[in-house]
Amino acid sequence: MYDVPETQFMKLYSSPPSPFGRKVKITAHITGLFDQIEVVNIDGNDPQSAALNPNPLNKIPALELASGELIVDSKVICEHLIQQSGRLELLPESNRVHLLSRASLADGITEAALLMVYERRFRDESQINSDWLNRQNQKVLGGLGWFTENLNDIANTPTLDQIGLAVALGYLDFRFSGEWRTRFTDLALWLTQFQQMVPGYQLTDPQAHA
Repeated sequence: MYDVPETQFMKLYSSPPSPFGRKVKITAHITGLFDQIEVVNIDGNDPQSAALNPNPLNKIPALELASGELIVDSKVICEHLIQQSGRLELLPESNRVHLLSRASLADGITEAALLMVYERRFRDESQINSDWLNRQNQKVLGGLGWFTENLNDIANTPTLDQIGLAVALGYLDFRFSGEWRTRFTDLALWLTQFQQMVPGYQLTDPQAHA
């Protein structure tokens, strides 16, 4: 067990379907800080709900500290939680740049998948750009192929890049019916292992809150 430093309550502005919000929540569970966070659910399509978001860009997730300081961008928020909790094994300094690079690749898969969802959600069917969708899909496939060739084992505590990869795969399950699984069987097995080792993954399942 790890002793978590006492801290005042923080507010996390997010939404259950948000993959980047999920990444922060999983990190908060692993670091033991989740119970010290009040989650404020934001619906970007609802003006009243969106007005609650302190991020001037109206993007989620955003973390508001008890002092009023605002931390934005999921990777930065996760780093703050890691430092605050002292659970530095999630992002060890000796390997920090390498792991952050891997984490960025995982985030890139998620971002491309999000853009595909937005293209279909916010455009009339006649305006959907199939070339744009294909470019984003190639990014997803390229990222999944890279991680297949560069998988690393999950230790007692997953590292930040592994959390990001699990979230990316989970988002593909959530929005694309897990179509990736038949092609990337090694990643599917890896995600099963992650689910078994990290209770926070199931606790943040967007389908459970849909």
